[in-house]
Amino acid sequence: MSLHDSRSVKIAVTVLAIMGSLAIVIATVYVSISMLSFKRNVFALSTTWTNLENVTDPRIISRDEWKARPPKERVLMNVTPTPYVVIHHGGIAEYCFDQKACSAIVKSYQNLHIDDRGWLDIGYNFVIGEDGNAYEGRGWDFVGAHAPPYNNQSIGICVIGDFSDFLPNNTALKTLNGLIDYGVFLGKISKDYHVIGHRQARETLCPGEEFFKFVQTNPRWTKHPEPINVAPITVWK
Repeated sequence: MSLHDSRSVKIAVTVLAIMGSLAIVIATVYVSISMLSFKRNVFALSTTWTNLENVTDPRIISRDEWKARPPKERVLMNVTPTPYVVIHHGGIAEYCFDQKACSAIVKSYQNLHIDDRGWLDIGYNFVIGEDGNAYEGRGWDFVGAHAPPYNNQSIGICVIGDFSDFLPNNTALKTLNGLIDYGVFLGKISKDYHVIGHRQARETLCPGEEFFKFVQTNPRWTKHPEPINVAPITVWK
């Protein structure tokens, strides 16, 4: 074997070794991601509303804390305490697990709603991150822009992320349950409230297929919601 042939063989062996190592790395990453997704889905399946009871009030991050833009206008609720809670998801595969990241996403929602859709403010009353915080949107007292014709008689709560294929983490779900209970305690949500998913108010996939299945297991979920017939609000966006 010539010196040239020997070098060619060594190069070929080295290339094959590198390719083999790369294949192992890719396979390892794929398996890790698959296992993480599997664990998240298995965990979600074991979650029920009954084990989400909160013994403490949820931490609400104020508009000042997440550096919200001032609203163009505010309209007071004309049906209070509100008889409905409408559940949403962000619909974008963007997730957060700390206050800084979640605040940035909430700001992006507000920018989208004001700048692209021409609304008065972020559409939701509250936004929940998987960090376990509830971010104040329009709050308890002002009409949202999230689910006509329920805007003036509901609290719209959005969980950050796309939950078509899996549920929000247990931390976010506990905050969701705790926020609703806290609204009842404050007298902002009726003691006889009903829970609905966004898709029950209009043609949309929100709050995602898997999340909506979970919403339907809530003891307060209603299959046939009927908004209260009240004088229309001329400004609701």
